[in-house]
Amino acid sequence: MKKLTSFFSYISGYWTHVFCLSLIVIGMPFSKFLMSLGTISLIVNWFIEGGIKKKFIKFFRNKTALSLTGAYLIFVAGMIYSQNLEYGLKDLRIKIPLLAFPIVLSTTHRLKKSHYFLVVRLFTLSVIASSLYGFLVYQNLLPAKKEILELRDVSQFISHIRLSLMIVLSLFLIPKLFNQSIGYKVFGVSSSLFLLYFLSFMESATGLVLGFVTLFLISLYYLFKKKNLYGFFMLAPILIGGTLVVQNLYSTYTDIKIDTNNKSLLTKSGNPYDQNYFYDFFDNGNYAKDFVCEEELKEEWERISDLPFYPKENEKGAQFILIRYLTSKGLKKDLEGVRQLSDWDINNIEKGVPNYLHASTNILARLHRLMFELDGYMAGVNASGNSLAQRLEYWKVGTKIIKEKPWFGYGTGDVADVFENQYLRNGTNLEAKYQLRSHNQYLSTAIAVGIIGLSFFLFCLLFPVGFGFKQRNYFYLICLCISLLSFFSEDTLETQDGVFFFTFLTNFFLFSSKNRYLKSVE
Repeated sequence: MKKLTSFFSYISGYWTHVFCLSLIVIGMPFSKFLMSLGTISLIVNWFIEGGIKKKFIKFFRNKTALSLTGAYLIFVAGMIYSQNLEYGLKDLRIKIPLLAFPIVLSTTHRLKKSHYFLVVRLFTLSVIASSLYGFLVYQNLLPAKKEILELRDVSQFISHIRLSLMIVLSLFLIPKLFNQSIGYKVFGVSSSLFLLYFLSFMESATGLVLGFVTLFLISLYYLFKKKNLYGFFMLAPILIGGTLVVQNLYSTYTDIKIDTNNKSLLTKSGNPYDQNYFYDFFDNGNYAKDFVCEEELKEEWERISDLPFYPKENEKGAQFILIRYLTSKGLKKDLEGVRQLSDWDINNIEKGVPNYLHASTNILARLHRLMFELDGYMAGVNASGNSLAQRLEYWKVGTKIIKEKPWFGYGTGDVADVFENQYLRNGTNLEAKYQLRSHNQYLSTAIAVGIIGLSFFLFCLLFPVGFGFKQRNYFYLICLCISLLSFFSEDTLETQDGVFFFTFLTNFFLFSSKNRYLKSVE
């Protein structure tokens, strides 16, 4: 009777475990509440099952699990010399999955292969569903959860950056998950194409760059480590495509065109071009000072648009944007130039779009805007509101902070305070609402616990890699690669959805399968 009770208890605990895992992965692209509910239920089930002493013995014998918890403990150590204990405790609370998931997932049920794949498929299906929902909201086919003010808002439930990370991971998972039959393969291919389109549509430079770099690293592994031609066939289109994109971006900003005959010419209407026009810049290699007749610009623009040429009180003017837009297209800034604008162009100008290359909803347009930001930042333009330029400013400030206390940092709870003080002390052109933390997990960690702490942190995260390669754990290695790359542009572990993406998935892939192909430690 006792054995029978124990058996039913095991079965009950196992299926509760599977259910909790399913809740977490469904909630990741949809709901913080579901993620939290699934996690709490997972931990409660772990305690209810009993055998806590045996579980902790098993945990302490598992070097991989121990190393992963070390990534949390280094931030606990950083509390010893923190001044702001309230902020530090809040930070530790957000990062608690770094401690909880290695303990729970390494000491509880290994899933049957079918149940393991069920959970992973639920994750990818949830990512697809969340992306599809956002796309349909944009098309006004479904009710919006939040107003779409810019394209990144098509991610209706979580940060567009976190969703992009999940999409990239899903793109690598799908070929392994949906390859059993023709129907599965058709679904896998169509889903992958949609997710790629959605990434581009959402203009997620972070997602596409991460996917590109991850695929590049995989191709190098197959080519040089495995000496497999599969790596070559992966690498060739990556290099060719990357080269063409870089060449396009580079030529746009370096192919300078200045017309030396400008001073001797009149407009077709016989009006002189302004010889000393004050807008001294280039757009797409075209010089703004060339062929500017402001009189004709004003007259023709106010004939076709209700937006005034010169700004009025509490109202924007078209002057600057119009000149930039015409310059970007290589058109003369006169009556004839304005007449060559399409309705689409006019609408862009009225919306404040300064360059026709920035107006499209695709990733190339996004890359052009980022180059535009970079060009402006290098020229001393205020970085406020520009994602790339702001990050460059954050990294510059963060680097200065590290130099003052390089070895042990300032303490877990003092990161936000030292950033605020650095902005006040050294000054910045960033507006107050944009004076944020580093947006780089490596910098944030180094500021909190120093270079020594960062080194220990990286050792803890990278220790399982050897086991991952030994066990050919494709899912874990891809997830880790995407996460570590995301650390360069985001404080991934400083938000709930970010820390869940990294911590839950890496630990799940490491510890939850019985199958040798998928597990790292048994």
